[in-house]
Amino acid sequence: MSTDGLTPSALGHFTVCVSLRLCSCCSKLKFIVTMSSVWLVLAVPWIHTIALIKVVEASSCAEVYTPSSKLPVGSPISACCRIKDDCLLTKSTDLWRVKWELNGQSLHSNLSYQESNGTYGVRIPSFTDTRATVACCVCDEDKCNEVGEVTVDLGYPPDVPKNLSCHLNVTNPIRLLCHWDPGQASKTASRNTNYTLHGSRKRFPLRFHYVLPPGVHFQWIPRNNLSLFSEMEFYVMAVNAFGNSTSAPLLLTPMKYAKFEHPEIQWVEAHKFGCFLYSWWLPTTQWLKVTCKVELRLTIVQNKLDKELVFLKEGPPLRKIQVCGLLHGTNYSTKMRIKYYNGSWTEWSEQKVATTLKKAPTGRLHTWLKAQDNNETAHLYWKPSPQFHANGWNLAYIVESKEPKKVLCVTQESHCSVKLTKRLRKIYLRATNEMGSSNHTVVPVYRKKVLGAVFNFSVRPQSETSLLITWERPVSSQYKGYVLEWRSLIEKDAALLSFELLEKNNLSIVVTGIKPYTPYEISIYPKYAGGTGRPSTVTAYSSQKAPSVAPELKFRQLHPSHVKIFWVEIPLEQRNGIIQKYTIHFWDDRGHNQVKETNQTEVLVNLQQNSTYYCLITVHTLGGSLNGSVTILKPGHIDGIEMLLIVIPACAGFSLLMIITVLTCFSKNERLKMCLWPIIPDPTKSSIKRLTTTESLLGTPPFKEYKDPVLVYLSQFSLLDVSEKEQYKTDYVKENPWSHDSGSNVEGHDSLQVFSSYDSEQDRDSIPYATVEFGCPYQSQRSPPPVYMRSESTQPLLGVEDPRSPPPYENMPIGGSVSEVNHFNRFPQDSAENEENQAIWEDFPMLRSLEFRETDHISTQSQ
Repeated sequence: MSTDGLTPSALGHFTVCVSLRLCSCCSKLKFIVTMSSVWLVLAVPWIHTIALIKVVEASSCAEVYTPSSKLPVGSPISACCRIKDDCLLTKSTDLWRVKWELNGQSLHSNLSYQESNGTYGVRIPSFTDTRATVACCVCDEDKCNEVGEVTVDLGYPPDVPKNLSCHLNVTNPIRLLCHWDPGQASKTASRNTNYTLHGSRKRFPLRFHYVLPPGVHFQWIPRNNLSLFSEMEFYVMAVNAFGNSTSAPLLLTPMKYAKFEHPEIQWVEAHKFGCFLYSWWLPTTQWLKVTCKVELRLTIVQNKLDKELVFLKEGPPLRKIQVCGLLHGTNYSTKMRIKYYNGSWTEWSEQKVATTLKKAPTGRLHTWLKAQDNNETAHLYWKPSPQFHANGWNLAYIVESKEPKKVLCVTQESHCSVKLTKRLRKIYLRATNEMGSSNHTVVPVYRKKVLGAVFNFSVRPQSETSLLITWERPVSSQYKGYVLEWRSLIEKDAALLSFELLEKNNLSIVVTGIKPYTPYEISIYPKYAGGTGRPSTVTAYSSQKAPSVAPELKFRQLHPSHVKIFWVEIPLEQRNGIIQKYTIHFWDDRGHNQVKETNQTEVLVNLQQNSTYYCLITVHTLGGSLNGSVTILKPGHIDGIEMLLIVIPACAGFSLLMIITVLTCFSKNERLKMCLWPIIPDPTKSSIKRLTTTESLLGTPPFKEYKDPVLVYLSQFSLLDVSEKEQYKTDYVKENPWSHDSGSNVEGHDSLQVFSSYDSEQDRDSIPYATVEFGCPYQSQRSPPPVYMRSESTQPLLGVEDPRSPPPYENMPIGGSVSEVNHFNRFPQDSAENEENQAIWEDFPMLRSLEFRETDHISTQSQ
């Protein structure tokens, strides 16, 4: 509705009209709600009243009942419904029927039936729940009305009582105690189960029963209802709301199941060797004279083995009992208990201690004399033979010899160490106690192990505590038997060695008493007439398992490319078997794996730089394997410390080498200089005048005095052309360097220039000279004759083919002999020789300047 265009007065009038209409509508709505509430309050009681009337009418229409309201679980359930004649549900219509429900679920129509006019029934074959509600309903075409119901409880009957037993108590008052086991199911429902004990005597018409309260499973029967020596019958019946059960009957003679108090040992007498005589009685039942079973248990006092001796005897109280077969001179502790026929044993009596009669030991001992490798000492072991009787507990053993007569050992152990001498041929062993000594056991002394050993000696486990040992006969047929010995490798005590003497026909034996997971060293010696054969020895375990611990890995020789891994062997007592192999698992963080197997205790593994490695060891035995802990290895680069360890020794060695070199250079300067930088004269700067004795020795290799003279060759020899007249007037020639006194001063020069001085320099420059060259260096070595080569000189060349060519220049040692031709020396005084030398100088006029006469030489020295 639009209000546009309305005046204010008209708008007000419109608002009043709308308000009046709204108020009228609200009043009508309130009235309607109020009336609805009234009708609802009145309708609910009416509906309940109608329903109640229907229920009353339905409940008054029929009667539902069942033959039994408590049944065992699984039993069939039956119920009946009788429809009354005045039932309004059946009068209102002729089309009605009866329907059955079980716990709210409809039952099939084939389970129901009609017994007679107005009575209907239902039968449920089997029901396993503990509660069943059966309802009867009358149905028409539209709906069904329940007219009645009945509830049936289901449960379990009691278990059959088991283990019914009865025991007679012969103490005052005498009565019989019977008890039984009710069963597990009956224990949970014992509050609702009643037990009745029934008893009767067969000879006499006597019957009795005892009704027990719930939860009680035993009953005392007094003496007046018992026949102690006649057979009686007993049984138990259990009853609850769901059924009953009966135990199996028990037939017994009460006296045979009597339970007595513990007996009492009156006294113990050692009446003869190895025997005790006991007297006992029952203090609380002195009237009882029946024969009982008696059990005696004897224990040796302070016996390490704590072994009990059990004796079963029969007899009435106060009758003596004898026990024999005991050790002589031994303290025994005895306790006793009794029972009558099939009755239960009494408690143990108090202990009685007695000592058997003492007697000297009898019989021989089994011995085994084991000589050491040095044949200077031997270990003697012994043990009782089947014919040996200690006849006492505190025994001592005496080992002695007769040649020489000497006591070698006195001990209470079963072994002794004996020192062997050359005169010792037999050892005598005897056992002794307070009453005397046994006969001697003779032990022959054999120092050498002769002949061969057995063949195919093997040991394998028979069980966890036994070993089967087999072998084959030795080659020689002169053997008399075998000695088998075994000892634990963990326990080093010599007393723990065990041995067995075997006949020659034995080829196998089972050794018992072996500790599992313990290594044993087992040896067998063949016995010959003259001694024992070589032993065959093996190490064996009766059973093996994985080692108790794994080795700890260690590293050494760590390099960037490889590392050596080593470990210490597992202690023998923790191996638990024979180590078969070690497996090393080696991997890095890049996924590279290495697996190495070895029997040694070290292994070499390759590495890569800048990787982290993980190492694991697995140790294997025949009984299992064990993994060790993971070890981490980081090789990396060479660190600063390793670098210093390398650089410092290298620098020290190099410095020491340099110091030695420098010292050598300073100490051997001249010789080193001569070897490395030899002095070679320069021909352009050489002259005969400057060839003094001191200068000529520079750079010349030294020669020892004992060496032979050696030829020295000049590589170049230059001569100036000097006139014959002035060859003796030169001022430069001062001495004869080739004389006997100074002939050796020019050794080692490669070249030599000889020239003369002139008054005019012009003439000096134009003087030609000849050069004499040799074919070998300046060193003192053998060389071919020199070759004279022609130069620009006008002098005739020295040809090789000239027979008159002079021999090589020889430098004669001081004090040595002179060769046949002394070239470059003074002219001899002999006329024949002088003529020959003169002929030589005529062929070589330039060499005439090299000749020094003796007078000139002397004058030069004087100047």
